[in-house]
Amino acid sequence: MNQHFHRHSRRAIPGVMAAVMVAMITVVFAASLWAKEFKLTAGSSHPPIIPWVGAIKNHVVPESNRKLKAMGSPHSIKWTEAYAGALYNFNNTLEGVQDGLADIGWVGTLWEPSKLPLQNVTFLAPFATMSVQYTAEIQDELHRNVPAMNQQWKKYNQVYLGAQTIDGYVLISKTPIRSVDDLRGKKLYTPGPIALWLQGTGAIAVNGGLPVYYNGIKTGIADAAILPGSAILPFKLHEVAPYITDPGLGSQITGALTMNLDTWNSLPSDMQQVFRELGREYGKLVIERVTKNRIKHFKILASKGAIISTLSRAEQRRWANMLPNIAKDWVRRVESRGLPAKLVLKAYMDGLRNRGEKPLRDWDKDL
Repeated sequence: MNQHFHRHSRRAIPGVMAAVMVAMITVVFAASLWAKEFKLTAGSSHPPIIPWVGAIKNHVVPESNRKLKAMGSPHSIKWTEAYAGALYNFNNTLEGVQDGLADIGWVGTLWEPSKLPLQNVTFLAPFATMSVQYTAEIQDELHRNVPAMNQQWKKYNQVYLGAQTIDGYVLISKTPIRSVDDLRGKKLYTPGPIALWLQGTGAIAVNGGLPVYYNGIKTGIADAAILPGSAILPFKLHEVAPYITDPGLGSQITGALTMNLDTWNSLPSDMQQVFRELGREYGKLVIERVTKNRIKHFKILASKGAIISTLSRAEQRRWANMLPNIAKDWVRRVESRGLPAKLVLKAYMDGLRNRGEKPLRDWDKDL
């Protein structure tokens, strides 16, 4: 009996091994069929010299494949990169990702006060904080805690991935600005909701984006501009507007890293996980680079002859109090559309105060 069993066992072993080999080949073959190279496009209206675009080109794109490989994913990405307005200009960043011209890209929310009102909350609360980090942290918190924030992105066929905040806005001008009174009669580039900051100052708002400022100021379309301090040097704006004045307007949420929703839904879960992670890293990189650039650039600008000054605290307070209650008007207008503007504004201001900030004006009071 035992001999009979052993004879059959010996005959069975090659058969079992063959079956195992077939199974292994089948698994490998199936995995190779399942493995897919995804063709994705990264895009932006602005060039990679800008931190929030550079972080896409230098981190999101190269790190995506590295992370997939490290996690053992069979998938990979073949990237096409199109920056500096190759696919769409600064007025169409939302539509560029919405329509899938770019699968992933930077969307400038500051040009979408009507379509993305909640994402524009910081513009209704100027003179609140100079901290890029605090603003970015609160931007992420809002997207985690307020469903309407993500619903707004979904409405435009997108998924929010990462925060994009900017260092304090400053004035650049052809002539000195020593007080709020010096703004009277001047034409200032103030894109989107930034124009609200000029109410009551006697200045004239001109819509525009960073790529057009140089020629616009040079040819007299505008006399000055309000823009992030770290954006002056990359566009050489000190050459046409050498006076740089910090009025304490503060850090703002100006955009986000997003992905086209159709693209997102087509990706396997491991790739979605990678992009969530990359979105968080993108936000941190932007904070770091924007903050460092501000310090570094101002030193270079001074060495190139730019005249840098700060409005006195009294003038800053005077400007803040000169404005009508832009936040109250905004809350009433946006709430009428069924969006939780009051909740978002209060969450933003509470987020700052909880971090020890003391805004020059409590924009969430008397709503």
